Amino acid sequence: MRRLKHKHTRRAVQFYEINYGFRKPFKVILDGNFVHALRETHMGDPAEILAKLLGGPVKLYVTRCSLLELQGLGSDFSATYGAAKRAGMHLSCGHDDAALTTTDCILDNVGKDNPQHYFVATQDKALRVALGNLPGGASVFVNVNGVQLEQPSETQKRAVKEVDDSNMRVQKHELSQQALAELAELQKGPREKSIFKRKKSSGPNPLSVKKKKKRPAPVQPSTQQGDAEKPKRKRVRKRSKAESGQNGEQG
Repeated sequence: MRRLKHKHTRRAVQFYEINYGFRKPFKVILDGNFVHALRETHMGDPAEILAKLLGGPVKLYVTRCSLLELQGLGSDFSATYGAAKRAGMHLSCGHDDAALTTTDCILDNVGKDNPQHYFVATQDKALRVALGNLPGGASVFVNVNGVQLEQPSETQKRAVKEVDDSNMRVQKHELSQQALAELAELQKGPREKSIFKRKKSSGPNPLSVKKKKKRPAPVQPSTQQGDAEKPKRKRVRKRSKAESGQNGEQG
């Protein structure tokens, strides 16, 4: 039973988070009869109980009108009045000149579509029904099984479905417009692809290239000139024995 309750509560919280922008820490307005019910059942600290129920940290608020209403109930509710003052921050409800009933004060602060994303903790059945008829209206109450989160009403579910259907129609319209635009592009025919010409690799710039200097070939002396320059060897004539003898006799 507890597991089923936790599952339903988690789904309800996700419904408000996804569709109405509720965020942690969750803001909860307490009214006097809810605080009184917690005291009578000895359930403990409101902040701990609500944080456990909603699955995240909470900020608690009490309106000035609620405190004035508790104060006006006399000594039987003096302890509840003290507990309510300690339970949460005082919410500036804007009714300083003329206090409203707790129900009217809370509905005035929640507004037409609960832009501040308040959970309302109340034992007032009429107030819970009124919140269920508002987009994003969420309420918490105490019963014999503990603290409960009111499930999203059929009115809220229908409102969410209408928004989803409207968004779906917009998406379909956008898709159809996109399809028509693509079809129009196809009917124009294929686009001519620009031919990319690759540059041919060119040689070096002739102006930037230095010309090679030709070295003069060495002059080889001609054979005749070489022969002329060489000194002629004198041929020594050998004398014969007869000539040498004659020369000796003459001497």
